[in-house]
Amino acid sequence: MLTRGQVESFREDGFLIVRGLLGPAEVEAMKVRAELVSRGEAGHVDPAQLQVEPAVAAGEAEADGRADSLRKMSHVAFVDDVFRAHAMNPHILDCVEALLGPDIKLYQDQLFMKPPRIGSRQAYHQDQPLGFHVDPPDRMVTCWAALDEATIPNGCLWMLPGTHRHGWIEQERWREFERRSLAGELPAERPVELAAGDCSFHHGHILHSSRPNMTNRRRWGYATHYVSARCRFTGEGRSDAILARGRSTPGCI
Repeated sequence: MLTRGQVESFREDGFLIVRGLLGPAEVEAMKVRAELVSRGEAGHVDPAQLQVEPAVAAGEAEADGRADSLRKMSHVAFVDDVFRAHAMNPHILDCVEALLGPDIKLYQDQLFMKPPRIGSRQAYHQDQPLGFHVDPPDRMVTCWAALDEATIPNGCLWMLPGTHRHGWIEQERWREFERRSLAGELPAERPVELAAGDCSFHHGHILHSSRPNMTNRRRWGYATHYVSARCRFTGEGRSDAILARGRSTPGCI
């Protein structure tokens, strides 16, 4: 479990780094499976779950192979046992429980692939307003697991500490933070550099971004998004969130 100091740091800053949370075997298993999926050799993963880098899709750039043409793959833990095992890793869930409480559901997951040389920038944004239909909205935590080294040159995450405490921020403000970042006028932003096997945890309301991959190395990072099982689902239809720990609550997600 996280220490009291780590939990307080998360509540203050909106994110937390935990070094060496994953072993080499787990990291390698996910990378091998992701290669299989990206080559179209995993029949259980719908091709619609794979998103090509915008420059490749527009014919403006070429990649060295299918895996290095992809921007991300989504919702794979819901259909694949290797990614599901990671999402249910007790070391990760221990950390999430310390931040969210004992009843936890997996809501979404995304493998961000940031390929060499053509991996594109992700502008400043908050995760929770982008399709996470839960109430209360602040009961969401993301675990971002580094499958490769994540550095400033190859496009690591950047966080704006404390912005989670403002709740939902208008998207016009997102664009203003992005403009200031591109202009080098955002001194508060902090890079999240990770070694393979490190994990960062971030609040659903923290403003964050990532920069282009300017190197010849991949920057794969697997994000699993968790919400409290005591939240009410506010979207259309029914949620397919998976119980990860604890128990479900009648009338909730």
